[in-house]
Amino acid sequence: MKQFLLVLLSIFIILLTISCSSVTSKYPLSANPEPIDQKNFEGVWQVDNDEVVQIKFANNGIAMIAGLEWQSDQFIIMRGEMIVSEGNEHNFLSIRFKEKGKWMDGYLFLPYKFTEQGDLILWPPVVDAFEEAIREKILQGTIEMGEYSTSIMLTSSPEKLFNFINNSDNFNLFDYRDPIILLKVTR
Repeated sequence: MKQFLLVLLSIFIILLTISCSSVTSKYPLSANPEPIDQKNFEGVWQVDNDEVVQIKFANNGIAMIAGLEWQSDQFIIMRGEMIVSEGNEHNFLSIRFKEKGKWMDGYLFLPYKFTEQGDLILWPPVVDAFEEAIREKILQGTIEMGEYSTSIMLTSSPEKLFNFINNSDNFNLFDYRDPIILLKVTR
């Protein structure tokens, strides 16, 4: 299951770090029936040289994500959902994927912005910063230490997490030096 989720994440957005560490939240940040940037998100996005995903919003304001992966000499459809949250300096995405008909535990979350050309810039979480927030009891969650990676599952309420990441004093929570860039195929 973990290997398939890592493939999904790399196909859409997240190579959180080279060591495959991750930060997720048990809950999405917020849901809005009329999300901001809806028209900018909808369409087809190039993730890698040969991989694309499509994003389309449902009536409830949640975006559906679909992509194809070539696996065992056949295409496998990958599905996900994305929730857009409006922040002070940045807006944020909460994303989760489906595997074998079951939603993954937790949501990936990250700030984003669009370029003038309409491409999408995303910044992955800094795992150490969220680990520190849990250890200092600023946020609630669990930390799983692997041999080469760390997995963090935040269990704080969506409001508490959003207030924490939306605070401009917490600039170190996301890796602004190494953004993930998705190119919009349909404009």
